[in-house]
Amino acid sequence: MAGSGDLGYMPGMPRLHRLALVSAIAGLLLAGTPAWPDSEQDRAREAVESGQVRPLKAILKSVRRQYDGQILDAELFDRGGVWLYRIRVLTKDGRVIDLGVDGQTGQIIDVQGGE
Repeated sequence: MAGSGDLGYMPGMPRLHRLALVSAIAGLLLAGTPAWPDSEQDRAREAVESGQVRPLKAILKSVRRQYDGQILDAELFDRGGVWLYRIRVLTKDGRVIDLGVDGQTGQIIDVQGGE
């Protein structure tokens, strides 16, 4: 026999009606639950697919024309509605530099490190 802490325990209500009521309440609770917010990675992929951001391949091609070296890392960030790539490069002379690249235009807007 179900105890008073059991959701299925509702005296005077037929079992079928109890199940329908519990299902309806669960449906309402789940319907009101917001979906998990998209990860930044998902949003970045959508931005590239929609054409708001240039693909990484195009960005790296441009970077390689301007900086001779090995690409160590690349990340895409949303900074207040502006998409920025951060590209880390190991130059031929052994310096590590971080490049800030505008995701929409592909223009290098910041260079850090390597001093």
